[in-house]
Amino acid sequence: MINLVINKFYIITTTDIPDNVVLRHASFIKSAGLDVVFVFPYRSNKKNFKKFYLNYKIIRLNFKFSASTTLNYLRSNILFLTYVTCNFLFKREAKNFLVIGLPSTLACFFLKVRNVNICTLVNDNFSASYNTSKVTYYILRFFESFIFKFISDYCIFPDRCRYKLLGSPRIKKVYYIPNVLPPPLKSLYYKGSKANKLIVLFCGWLVNTRGLELLSTILKKTNDKIEFILVGSGDQNLIDSLTNKNRIKYIGHLSRDHILNLMTKVDINIAFYNPDILINRFALPQKIYDSLMVGCPLLVNSEVKFSGKLLKSKSCFAIKYFDVFKICSKLNELAKDKKPLLKMSKTMQAYYKQHINQKKIELIGQNLYRQIVKY
Repeated sequence: MINLVINKFYIITTTDIPDNVVLRHASFIKSAGLDVVFVFPYRSNKKNFKKFYLNYKIIRLNFKFSASTTLNYLRSNILFLTYVTCNFLFKREAKNFLVIGLPSTLACFFLKVRNVNICTLVNDNFSASYNTSKVTYYILRFFESFIFKFISDYCIFPDRCRYKLLGSPRIKKVYYIPNVLPPPLKSLYYKGSKANKLIVLFCGWLVNTRGLELLSTILKKTNDKIEFILVGSGDQNLIDSLTNKNRIKYIGHLSRDHILNLMTKVDINIAFYNPDILINRFALPQKIYDSLMVGCPLLVNSEVKFSGKLLKSKSCFAIKYFDVFKICSKLNELAKDKKPLLKMSKTMQAYYKQHINQKKIELIGQNLYRQIVKY
């Protein structure tokens, strides 16, 4: 029988803000018969996310991680490294770590001394997540790939394109698991809003590189029958400034089940990613897969490469990110006639059934963690 003290996977991340992709990997680990322990510092947000971690154990690192300035970010990463080292360097039973992205991988630097098992989930390429010069990008990419090669025993990417974006470095072992989450226990299907209005959803990471910086202008150029719902977390100052305006409602952070239910009742979901940031052109967001699953019509900016596949199957509308005139024209058009939305909903669900195999993804995830765990 396996020793249950050793039979644990520690998930190290910089924040307690729930990430559904990370929680999906936690479910893979748990389904593989392993205990899951989340490890994260405090953040400046005052919200309590404990309800999202009820099925898992938690270790809080006693400092506040801040990325408000470059200096604060550097300081936070040094503290992160210090606290992770102090907590786990001499904890011999802690052998398996799933670390989220570059900062968490760096935090495990000294743990390699005792040959622990470090698996990095590269959900976002750090080097491609900023609007920088080409020279800076290549320097950051070299550093990021070097750290993964040196520290990580395994790296998991959501798609091969993300590995190529990193320059296809010779990491010890590379795996691919798409950002597709399981369906809810009760099947949900798009119905659209019953109101004589067009209800538009922005969900997920609510910041000014996800279309929110366009929203004030969109409000001025769309008619009064178009309303916007914001769901998620992000730049709270920006969110507060927008919710002071008419026709915008902010709900806050919801569980995925609540968001899926909401997707069946709104008219269209916005998935916008500022293309000036390289990784946004390779966006593979969970909310697009969720929209496909329930059949919630999508408006995606055309610079996102995934939008090309969806457009071919008539599973989304695609408009350039900064083309506010066309965005507003499309929304005004749909506010007058919602029939194209119902038609798109059916093609989206057909696309999902054809291209997404939930059982296969679940099996790949469970088998991966059974395979890489160190006893």
